[in-house]
Amino acid sequence: MRADELDWHIEQSNKLRDQAKAYDEDAPGAMIEIVRLLTAAYDLMGRISAQIDGDYEKLYTLRQNTFTLAKSQAKKGDKILTAELAVMDLRNLEAEAYEQKMYWRNERDSVKEKIYELRMRVRVEMQTGGFTNG
Repeated sequence: MRADELDWHIEQSNKLRDQAKAYDEDAPGAMIEIVRLLTAAYDLMGRISAQIDGDYEKLYTLRQNTFTLAKSQAKKGDKILTAELAVMDLRNLEAEAYEQKMYWRNERDSVKEKIYELRMRVRVEMQTGGFTNG
């Protein structure tokens, strides 16, 4: 996925989540609409999370490969130190990618839990007669 596509997915996910927040959960039928919006956002967040996970893995692999290459090409002496110095900047990039990976994973899990909570509340409302069956 290209960067502009990723940005679009993030923007759409945020819009759907904002729309869901605008509803009053106690209003009749609102919980169902919130679940619908959050489910759509959850789908987009899955794509975002997968892309960010892949980006992290690519940086991780690049760091490992750079370390191995630098170690193999180092002159006699402390090859490990030479390799470590070669990957210093990559370690920072990898840490930032890991942060994004965990952020989107946690955000997606949070939306998943909210959807589950709302679905359970809808079931309870339906069983206790809180909703009218038209």
